[in-house]
Amino acid sequence: MSQNMARACAVCAFLLLAGGDSGAQGFYPGPWWHGNSGLFSRDYVTPSEEMPGYLTGGPSRASSARGGKLVFAAAAVDQRCQQDGSPRVRVLASPRAGRISVDLGGFVATGVDGGSAYCLGWTVRGTRVFYSGRSARGERLVLRVSYPHKGLSYDHVIIVP
Repeated sequence: MSQNMARACAVCAFLLLAGGDSGAQGFYPGPWWHGNSGLFSRDYVTPSEEMPGYLTGGPSRASSARGGKLVFAAAAVDQRCQQDGSPRVRVLASPRAGRISVDLGGFVATGVDGGSAYCLGWTVRGTRVFYSGRSARGERLVLRVSYPHKGLSYDHVIIVP
């Protein structure tokens, strides 16, 4: 009985290791064992330290599926500048004319809300806020950004272009 169980386990392990990619994810035990990639994704490497960074970004030429101009972005990243959850953005006040849209995507980190500043200047992935429409001079957009894991939240006031 135990010999049959051992054979069944060996066959399952062989099939698991010999199998190809499973669509969006794969299984990479060799590179993972040597510390070169994640077990199920080549793009993710588990960081050695727990030092998160809560980063912000501003206007740039980032494009959105919904259109508009990027006015603010926020990201929670780990020690290797990899996305570590997505901050929630709530609009507290906005101009009457215009539309605000939010999506997930890449942006250049230009500021720090808290934690590590190591990833400043890097392109990171997080929550982006776009504004489209007309705005009067000096109109403001007030956002509350809530970061995952530690429950931190910060308010940001942005002058709408």
